[in-house]
Amino acid sequence: MKQAIKGVALIACAAGVMTSPAMASDVSTKGGIKVTSDDGSFVGEFGGRLMLDAAVFDNDTQDNQSGTEFRRLRLHSKGKIYGLDYKIEVDFADGDTVTKDAYLKFAVPGGKLTVGQFKQYFTMENLTSSRYTTFMERSFVTAFSPSYQVGLGYWGNYGPIGYGVSGFNAYQDEDADGGQGTTEGVGGSARVIFSPSLGEYTQLHVGASTLVTGGIEGRNRIRVRPAGHLSDASRVAIVDINTGERSDSTLYAMEFASIAGPLSVQAEYVGGTYETDTVEQDVAAFYAYTSYFLTGESRPFDAKSGKFGRVKPRKSHGAVEVAVRYDYVENDSIDYEVESVTFGANWYWNPQVRFMLNYITADVAEGTDEPGAVTARMQFDF
Repeated sequence: MKQAIKGVALIACAAGVMTSPAMASDVSTKGGIKVTSDDGSFVGEFGGRLMLDAAVFDNDTQDNQSGTEFRRLRLHSKGKIYGLDYKIEVDFADGDTVTKDAYLKFAVPGGKLTVGQFKQYFTMENLTSSRYTTFMERSFVTAFSPSYQVGLGYWGNYGPIGYGVSGFNAYQDEDADGGQGTTEGVGGSARVIFSPSLGEYTQLHVGASTLVTGGIEGRNRIRVRPAGHLSDASRVAIVDINTGERSDSTLYAMEFASIAGPLSVQAEYVGGTYETDTVEQDVAAFYAYTSYFLTGESRPFDAKSGKFGRVKPRKSHGAVEVAVRYDYVENDSIDYEVESVTFGANWYWNPQVRFMLNYITADVAEGTDEPGAVTARMQFDF
């Protein structure tokens, strides 16, 4: 609890909540707490998100425990300091204090330069905020994404084309899903997208990205949870290299999305190789899903960054969305695969509050384990 209080105080200071009254000439609470200095040189916004999950399992060979968890409990500050964008976000879920975003962003010719800790430019769903993903958990594809890493990145746009490159410190605790080893290596990513608007509620998006890491020491392990985040007992390692040698990886990804009014389709593929001097493992992952708004809304899409945004209900009773996803991942070198099908229903009570219900059925290694789960989430952000 003390860590959480300290974190709140730190973020509040960054947001300008604790600055002297003389500096703040405008305070807004629309969608969050926003403070603007009298000369306009400082803008701070304070907000957060809470995701409370529950899961009931239909277990097969592994004994997953039904229960609840705070999937995410985050506070953030973002805004501008003398024209520079900044963001600081900390997660307090599970009693830990984990830094997520922590960066400055500079305007440069043709785009923006980001310095600090941020999500690297690899795969569309990983870059889409967890507040806006259609299902409670992202697909198996995102297990291969480096997510939040310390580095330097550039993102630019030219008409409907977006492009970005980054270099980063490739580190993540091996106990985490999607781990990148126990000590630091280096990595780089690049992404290009083409997102033409075909009408007010019609959008097409295609993209490709690549990810390279090198010099990873210790255990390089990539794990997935086939029946949701609480399915710890069924968690499996798709990649597990622990030879004592340094390991490298080369991955590539393709992405597609199409929106036509209340109907949307989304799919991504990742393939590549993890290797040391004596070991080589080939991996591949794929997902495809479709969603439909029974109440007529359309999924918002940010064509400049190539990711989905916040749903705003058209009516006072909220928006209702149904969806279905197929998810697959394999390690061809050891003939190991995991697949799952997820059915989802979402009720957007208002733009900041959402209730989610997922039914998951999974198959690990051709019947070795076939867990199922019903999961639910209460989510709000400000």
